[in-house]
Amino acid sequence: MAETLLAVLLVVLWVASLGGAQRCLGDTECCELEEVEKAGVWLSEGRSQEPQSCHFNSQATRQGEEPQCQGRSHGPPNTRSIAPWRYREDCDSTRFPRRLVQAECLCPHCVSLAPPHHRDRRGNSVRVNASTTVYYRRPCPGRPGAYFLEPQLYPVAVACVCVVPQF
Repeated sequence: MAETLLAVLLVVLWVASLGGAQRCLGDTECCELEEVEKAGVWLSEGRSQEPQSCHFNSQATRQGEEPQCQGRSHGPPNTRSIAPWRYREDCDSTRFPRRLVQAECLCPHCVSLAPPHHRDRRGNSVRVNASTTVYYRRPCPGRPGAYFLEPQLYPVAVACVCVVPQF
């Protein structure tokens, strides 16, 4: 009896914690723009706050500058890797989360482990992808000004690795 009561209590607390997030999912749950924005932010970030803006630029290449396809012995792992990568911003104003960070391989091939750490054409540099659930804001059919959130799996490049070429 106590286990059943505890399970019911946990379900009630979980549903209450969702706030408006249980609404607005699917085209039968249409919401006004403000409500769908709050639900999208909560679903993608797990808490109520202002939506993310898109202006991340800490590792972007400067205008006209080529990315460095060369190994380094210092710095963060993405620059010391034999398949180095940088991060770029992936923004979509109709998606929650609006801002995702994607890995972008700097070299088509791998970097030699031997100094001076130049390209090694015996391997290929490829992205490693993971999938995450994102929510797209969609207009409700037949209801101007109303929207719903559509969940979709979305590939996110998290790093690059060196692999043996396929022949």
